[in-house]
Amino acid sequence: MKRLSALLVALAMLVSALPFAAAAADDLPTLKVLGTYNPHDPNDDPTARAIEEKTGYHVEYYMLPAENALENLLMQISSGESYDILRIGETMYQELLSRNALLPLDDLLAQYGSNLTTKIFESAYTLTRLDGVTYGIPMMAERASISNGIVMRKEIMDELKLSMPTTPAELKEVLLAVKAAYPEMIPLLTGSEEIIETISSGFGFYFDWNEVNGELVHYVEMPEYKEYLAYLVDLYQNGLLDPDLPINNATTRTEKFSSGNAFSYTCGGWTDAATTAYINAFEDRELVYIDPLYDANGKAGIKRQQALNNVTCIPRTAEHPEDAVKFMNRKLDEDVFTYITIGEKDVHFTVDEEGRYAPIMPIFNEVRNNAWWYLNSFDMTCYGDMWMARTRRTKAVGDIYDGLNQHAAQFAVDNPTDLCPTLKDVAENKATLGTMVHDYVLQVIVGVKSVEDHDAFVREWLEAGGQVSKDAINEWYKNR
Repeated sequence: MKRLSALLVALAMLVSALPFAAAAADDLPTLKVLGTYNPHDPNDDPTARAIEEKTGYHVEYYMLPAENALENLLMQISSGESYDILRIGETMYQELLSRNALLPLDDLLAQYGSNLTTKIFESAYTLTRLDGVTYGIPMMAERASISNGIVMRKEIMDELKLSMPTTPAELKEVLLAVKAAYPEMIPLLTGSEEIIETISSGFGFYFDWNEVNGELVHYVEMPEYKEYLAYLVDLYQNGLLDPDLPINNATTRTEKFSSGNAFSYTCGGWTDAATTAYINAFEDRELVYIDPLYDANGKAGIKRQQALNNVTCIPRTAEHPEDAVKFMNRKLDEDVFTYITIGEKDVHFTVDEEGRYAPIMPIFNEVRNNAWWYLNSFDMTCYGDMWMARTRRTKAVGDIYDGLNQHAAQFAVDNPTDLCPTLKDVAENKATLGTMVHDYVLQVIVGVKSVEDHDAFVREWLEAGGQVSKDAINEWYKNR
C-alpha cells in the first residue's frame, strides 16, 4: 500500500510538471514576440529551438526595422497589431507607457513570476514602474562597461606618424592629416552626432543629464554644448566629417567603414555592426581606440553604462498575457537559463578554477551567437560573470570590448540618472525632445541653422517639454 501511495505521489508530481514539458506543447498557445532589429532570422536560430525545447512554448518572432523603429512600432500598436511580448528599448517603452498601451504586470508577476521577481533585483524594477505600478521587465546592462568610443585605423596612424589625440584640437589635426594624405577617404564617420561621448569629454560633459552645482542640467542647456556644436560645424566645413552625414543610416555607415572608405568611426558598443564588419573584413589590420578627450581644465571622462539595456512588456492587446509571463519565468529557471544563454558546460563553454567563463569555439558561436536577443532579462545574481563568455565569442567582439574598456579604471564615470525610475513627465516628452535635438543638430552641422541661434533653440526645447522633464528629474534627484 505504501508503495502504491508513493507511485501516486510521483505521478502527481509528474503531471504537475507537464505544462513545461515538450509533450504538453500542444496544450500551450503559440506566443507572438516582437523585438528590435538584429541581422539574423529569429525563427530559424539554435537559441529559438532551445527555448522551445526547454519551455514547451512555440514562439513566432518578429522584428522591428533597423530604421525608424519607433515610428513602425507606434504604427503597429495603434493599428491593433497583437503581440504577446514586446522586447524594446527604453525610449520605445516610455513612449508606449505614455500612450497607456501597456498592461500592468504586478498581479501577473505575483501569480506566475516567482523567478522574475526574485532573480531580477528590486532596484532594477524601480526603472520600469510608473506611479508604483510595474509595466515592464527590466534587463540591465550585463556589467558596468564603457560602450561608446572612437576607433581609428592603426596602419594609417603609423604610416603618417600620427600620435593619439588627447584634446579636441589634436583630434582635428589628426583628421586634417588623414584628409591631406587620403582626399577621398572620410576622416571621421559618425553614428549619432548629438553627443559623441569621446569628443564631448573634451568640452566637459558626459551624459544627457549632467550635475551642475547640485542640479541636473540637460546638455543642450550647457554653454559647453554650444562649443561642442561649433566644433562639429568646423569639422564638417573642413571636410573632416562625411558629407553624406544627413542621409546616412546604419546600413550605409556599416558599408562605408567595413569597405575601408573611412579612417575613424564612432563605435557604438562591442557588437557594433560597422566595427565588427571591418575587423572581419581586414583581419591583418588593427584598430586603436581613442581615450576620452581632455577638456580645457585637464579633465576627461566617459559614461560607464549600467542602466537599462532594454525592457520587455506586454501590450494591452496581447491575447495570452498569463502565458507570456509563465514563458518568461520559465526561461529564468536555473537549468533553462544557463542552457539557452551560453549552452552546456564543457560543450559550449568552460569555467576555470577562478570562476571565469570562456566560450568553446566555434560551437559556442554556432549555437548561441544571437542568444542575447531572446533574453527578456537575466539572473542578476550570476549573469555578470557568465556574460564574459559572450564578449569572447568572436575575435571582433572581444577586441572591441577590450578596446573600449582598456582604460575604464582611469576614465569611466557613472551616469547620475542610471537608476532613475520611469517618470511620467520625462517619458511623455522623451521621444519628441530626442527627435527635436537630432534634427536641430544635423541642421546646425550642415549649415541650415547657425550655432549662434542655439539660445533660441534651447527656449523652444524647454517649451516643448524640456522644462517639465527637467523639473521632474530634479525632483527625483533631490529626493533620491
